[in-house]
Amino acid sequence: MRMMRQGHPPFGSPLEELFDKFPRAVALLELDDPNDVSTWKLAAINSLASRLFEPSIETFLSSARLRLGSLVDLPSLYREIMSKRHSRMLGIVEIRGSAPYDDRLYMVSAFPAGARRVGILFEDAHSIIAGRSARALAERQLAQTCEFIGAILWRAEPETLQFTYVSPDAQAILGYWLERWTGETNFWKKHLFPDDRERVAGICQKILRERRRRDFEFRMISVHGQILWFHAAAEVAERPGRQPELVGVMNDITDLKRAEERIRALTSRLMHLQDDERRHISRELHDSLGQYLTSIKINLGLVKRESTSIEERHRALLAESSETLERCVQEVRSVSYLLHPPLLDELGLRAALRWYTDGFAERSGIRVNLDAPPEFSRLPEAMELALFRIAQESLTNVQRHSQSDAAWVTLSEYEDRADIRITDSGVSVPAEIIEQIKQGKSAVFPLQRAGTKDKGEDRKSRIAGKRLETTDLRIDHAASETNGAGEARRAEGWEFPAARPRRRRVSRRST
Repeated sequence: MRMMRQGHPPFGSPLEELFDKFPRAVALLELDDPNDVSTWKLAAINSLASRLFEPSIETFLSSARLRLGSLVDLPSLYREIMSKRHSRMLGIVEIRGSAPYDDRLYMVSAFPAGARRVGILFEDAHSIIAGRSARALAERQLAQTCEFIGAILWRAEPETLQFTYVSPDAQAILGYWLERWTGETNFWKKHLFPDDRERVAGICQKILRERRRRDFEFRMISVHGQILWFHAAAEVAERPGRQPELVGVMNDITDLKRAEERIRALTSRLMHLQDDERRHISRELHDSLGQYLTSIKINLGLVKRESTSIEERHRALLAESSETLERCVQEVRSVSYLLHPPLLDELGLRAALRWYTDGFAERSGIRVNLDAPPEFSRLPEAMELALFRIAQESLTNVQRHSQSDAAWVTLSEYEDRADIRITDSGVSVPAEIIEQIKQGKSAVFPLQRAGTKDKGEDRKSRIAGKRLETTDLRIDHAASETNGAGEARRAEGWEFPAARPRRRRVSRRST
């Protein structure tokens, strides 16, 4: 390192070594008396700068020697930099190399470097231009990618959710001018779908508080009044000397949501058709096959009573056939009722659950305790059927997987909701599965008020805009809570009437 200090030999400290190996040409001027140029000196210059210019104070006081031109008053610029404490661009110089294509352009700038010092920095203009070109290319490629996938890059203030930047695709997707995104107060909150505003604000506050990335979905209203769905990923960006910002990307998933709605509608239609077919088969079994079997049973009874001359072994065969036929009648009746219990249509969910749990306990040997209020409101047909199927499938899983000798079915009703809970005392669920289940959402069934005959009807006919909530089913995104007694509660998102339950059989300790 070439240290130019009057009357002192070069130093060899780590700081000086770092200065010498700095990847830019740099020099340091010391201005003892800013008004007296004769007191100024070259305090230090690194190897790169020494190869470009003669290492002397006179070089940095003469614009001609620095090849900046004769009109640049360098001493005055240095004084301005010292007094105002800001950097200045001095100009561009050309350094000719030994080879024909080795000429270089350097951008020269000066900056304050202490109370009485000014630094001179030389940067290769070719590298700067190449870097800027690469950055511009990367930005164009990113913009093309965002346009292709329907994505908007954004930054916002965490507290107010005021956008400070959005990518150009924002205008193409939602129609609002970019100036409105960043200039209009509370733009995001104003144009969020009303039902999503509080939730989005809460998520953003959680991201700021936990300093952790989160993914979430929301709806926005376009300039033409359309409701568009977005999936967003956001996190906190922190830079030295600046306030934290929320940065993220939002993708237009409207087409995906519409496709999901069509799939849900189709699924709902298929499930309705399946239930209709079950009801039809149930009726045919009961009304046709059941009647034929009953008729045969009656005839066998008549033959048995009126035949006095048949042998004893034939009489034993008749008795055995009669018993077998009786079992067939009972099996047909059970299958018919399981396909679609008539009590569900006639007396409602509570009565149907009582009938089913009693029969299940008798068939399986598992003790089932049904806890239901003495009176339970009639729900819409689809909801009663759904809850019955949930209980039916859950108890089937208890029998198949839990190894439990008892199960509990709890049916509850509140002013705004109804829920069903199925628990058992069987084998445990692995901890990792429980953790996955806990990541889901609570299942909520919004209830619509059924038509009432008059205001004086009793509570049974009152279904006052309730929300039906189940904590014990598995449909799309499972959630589970367990207690010390081995009770597990399942909760999942399910909407009516567009969706019907998708039943899964999963081995777990409780349902």
